[in-house]
This record gives sequence, C-alpha cells and structure tokens, in this order.
Amino acid sequence: MEDTKQDMPAAHHFETADEKPDVGTKQTTADMEDDREERTTFKAWACIFFLASSFGCPFWATPTTAAIASQLLGKLGQAELAAWVIPCITVCASVTILLFGANSDLFGCRYFILISNLLVAIGYIVCARANSTSMLIAGLCLNGCGSGISGICLIAVPELMPNKYRHIGVVLADLFVYIMIITGPVVGRYAIIHDNDSWQWLYWGGFIWTTITNIGIFFLYHPPKHPRGIPWKEAVLGLDWVGGVLFTIGAVLVLVGIVHTSYLSSTDPRVLATLCVGFAFIIAFGLWERFSNVRFPLCPKEIFAAHRGREFTIPFCLTFIVVGFFYGTAVIYPTMLNAFYIDATTPVSTQLLLTLPANLALPAGAALLTAFGKKIGHWKWSLVISTSSLVLWGSLLAMMTPFNKVTMIAFVTLSQLSYGWCAYLSVTYTRLGVPQEMLGISGGLAGTARYAGGAVAAGCYSTAISNGITTKAPALITQAALDRGVPQSAIPAVVAAAASGSAALQKIPGVTEEAIEAITLAYKYAVAYGLRNAALASMAFGIVGVILACFCEDIEPKMNDKIEVFLENDALADKNRFH
Repeated sequence: MEDTKQDMPAAHHFETADEKPDVGTKQTTADMEDDREERTTFKAWACIFFLASSFGCPFWATPTTAAIASQLLGKLGQAELAAWVIPCITVCASVTILLFGANSDLFGCRYFILISNLLVAIGYIVCARANSTSMLIAGLCLNGCGSGISGICLIAVPELMPNKYRHIGVVLADLFVYIMIITGPVVGRYAIIHDNDSWQWLYWGGFIWTTITNIGIFFLYHPPKHPRGIPWKEAVLGLDWVGGVLFTIGAVLVLVGIVHTSYLSSTDPRVLATLCVGFAFIIAFGLWERFSNVRFPLCPKEIFAAHRGREFTIPFCLTFIVVGFFYGTAVIYPTMLNAFYIDATTPVSTQLLLTLPANLALPAGAALLTAFGKKIGHWKWSLVISTSSLVLWGSLLAMMTPFNKVTMIAFVTLSQLSYGWCAYLSVTYTRLGVPQEMLGISGGLAGTARYAGGAVAAGCYSTAISNGITTKAPALITQAALDRGVPQSAIPAVVAAAASGSAALQKIPGVTEEAIEAITLAYKYAVAYGLRNAALASMAFGIVGVILACFCEDIEPKMNDKIEVFLENDALADKNRFH
C-alpha cells in the first residue's frame, strides 16, 4: 500500500466543509475503468440475513422480559429492583454502540459482531439459570453490551447493497427486531402463565438462536479487515482512550440518574449526584473531542461541520428527536391500555390484540418505505412530510379520555406508521452524511441516539405522567368520594388506594360499590391528565424535529448504483479500496 495522500481515506484530509468530497458520488480511476457490474451476490444476501439476525438476537430479551417482568419478579423476588430490569439493557447498549461502532472503522466489523453474539449467548444462559432478580439483571446487562456492539450490523448491512437502496438496507437490518416486537410479548405472556419454569425457555431459545447465527457469521462474513487502510497496531496506538473513558463514565451516570428518577424524588441526593457528575463528564468528553489532537477521535469534528452541519449534524439530531418522540407513544399507549381498557377480567387474547395496533404499524411503515421510497423519491420532502405526520398524530393523543378508545388506537396506529417511514429515512441520511471510511462513527453516534435518546425520553415522559397524576388525582378522587357519601375520615385511605383498583377500595370501611365506581372513574381522568401532559411534551420535541427536517440536504445525488464494500471471500473483492 502506498503511503500517499491519495491512498488515505478522504475524511482525514479535508479541513473545511467545502473540501469534503460528496459521499456516494466519488469514484476512483480504477472504478471508472472497471466496468464489471456491481451487484449483491447470493453470499452477500446470506450475510445480510445473518447480520440482521445478529442484531435481532439480543433484542429478543427486551419485549419478552418486559411483558412478564412483574410475574417474573414475583417468582425471583427482589421486587425493589424492578426499575432496573429493562433499563439495564439500555444503559449498557448506549455505551458499547459508540465505542465499538466508531472503532469498527479501524478494526472491521467481523470480530466485533462475533464478540457481540458471544456476549449475548452468555447473557441468555445467565438469564435462563437465574434464581434471583440480581442474576437476571446481570444476564440482561451482558445482553445489553452485546446488543450495543451488534448495532454494527446496522452499518454492515446497507454497505453490502447499492447506495440507492441504503434505506432498504437499514430496514432489513431491523428485520428480526420487527418479529421480536410482534411475537415477543405474546410468547412471553404464554410462557409465564404456567407454574413451572417454562419461562426459562424464552432465554434458552435466545441462546440457541444466537449460537446458530454466530456460526453463520463465522463461516460467511469476511468484510475488509482494515476499512480505513490503517494497520491494527497503528490504530491501537491512535485510539481515543481518554474520550472512551470520559464518555463511558458520563453516559452510565446520566442514564443511571434518569432511572433513579423513576422511583426516587428528583431532589434525592442519589439523583442529583449521578446526574451532575455524569453531565460533568459528558461536557468534559465534548471538550476533549473538540480540542484534543487524538488521531482517531470517537466524534471527529469535521463530520459535524460538513456543509454547515446539514450533511450529518442535523440528520443526527433529527434521529435523536424522532426516537424520543417514538418513546412518547411507547410509554403513553400501554399506560392508557392498562389504566382504561384492561383489568383483571380482560381475557389474555383481548390484551394481546390491543398490543397489535402499535406493534404492527411500525413495521408496516418501514415496509412502505422499502416498497415505495425509491419510486416516490423527493427524499427531503418525504422526510419532512413523514416527520410532520408522526408529530401530528402523536400529539393528538393529548385528546384522550377514558372513553375514546377507537380514536386513540387510530392515532397511535397512524403515528407508528409514520415513525416506521421517517425513522429509517433519517438513519439513511446519517449513513450517507459521512465518508464511507467513517461509516462506523456515523453508526455509533446514531446508535447512541437510538438507545440513550430513548432512555432520556422514556424517563421524561414517565415523569410527566406521574407528576400529572400526582397533581390531579387527589382533588378528583376526594370530590368523587365525598359526592358518594364516603366519610371525610376515610378520604386519605381512599386517595392512597385508588391506584390499586377496586379490590383495595373495598377494604376501606364506608366505601360503597357506587363510590368505588365513581372513585375509579375519577382516577382514570387523573391518568388521562398525566398522559395528556406527556403527549404535549412530545409535541414540543416533535416541532423541533420538523424544523430540523426542513434544513436537511437532499440525498438524491448520493443514491447511486455504487456498492461500497464487497466480501473478501466473494466475487469483486478486488474492488475493495482497502483489505
């Protein structure tokens, strides 16, 4: 390899946005002289299948565990750890996706993906053998680390396809995630209803699937080992070690602080300490990335400055906001179902049926983007319109009452349908917003936005809902109880028991069936008030997202026939710029 400026990745040599080459349009002299057709081969398609499976394998633990968390903790004990069962996955994934995603540009994707599958497999074993909630969380943490590293698959799948199909590649990478979203809650609920330990097969099944996937990756997937053309020894010496440590400490503390807010007061010393110290480290990380001279930073400043931020920075921020808006619906809808439409007498089949509008609409939106995105074209306007539609229908959830179920389900369906289109299109923008040699950095940042943005948003929405209920419920419940003849002395007990349902209210002396009905309805209106607050908060995020979409560049010139990476054990491997 000649050590010349021309042989090094273009991303290392532009100092300003104007000097940066257009991603996806640049062709070398060798490319122009080589007229062989660039196509996705059968082996590449097989790798795409296993890569999508690698990304889906760790995700299986999330919907299944979330669906049975309360029952599972009842079997394992340590109910005080309930708040950590799912967030532990998000915390671990938020850190590993940036660290490993960014450095996959230096060391290649293959070994990182093999490591991720190994961690996930071990995590499933620990979960299946768990005899306590602490052990379950330990297994889920391993799963979360593997999940973050496997986010590299979101980078690896699209680069094996022509640039004009990047949006399809991003959707295909999430193929198995859709299956998890739809089937996970159903399988989980049926696995936990038995008195035996059949729930363990949820995790043994995940282990078997992950192992098979890793075997497929090991034998078939051989991408270039040096995506930037830099020897591994040289890459190790130039790694952003300081940035990695600062980001890891800061991200973990901030996300732990956010989880703390779900069960502690916002003024609790544990909340304040973790958030303040965490944000201090995040600020230090940002300053280090901006002013240090480390050779291979996790967040190169040149990609953020390119084209005044319109090429990558704005789509990156939009991705963060779109994911955050999605989590608003993801928090509001199940809360609405459990508060208004599902009780102890609701059949399991009905409960499962009510989960489908949101779970099916998302992959349906992604499928529409896959089928019609290229035909419709006008990518920028497609992004603006789909983001606006997401915000419109999601914000209309603020109109909910305990009695307009059909309307709310329609709004949720339309919102999730829009999300399936705009989310993957915004990710496509981030992928095409950097040089191919920095695709891992783009994927790492986008993955961090996906995981951390979701955790931040979920914490904000949960707080908005609980604060709204706390503010409104006492007055509504007190008035309803007094109007139905409940003694004044029993009011404190009634207010405290209202959230637990009619069974708890029946134990309070002086509370009649008529009073229970009125109190339950009053509490539902308090919940509706809290959910409205969350919907209005999401609207504020969404409006910023629509504005950002308007400032994105059009990616049409980049949607060409060029395939950026070929497998080293397949046809056209010699067309790879680096090996």
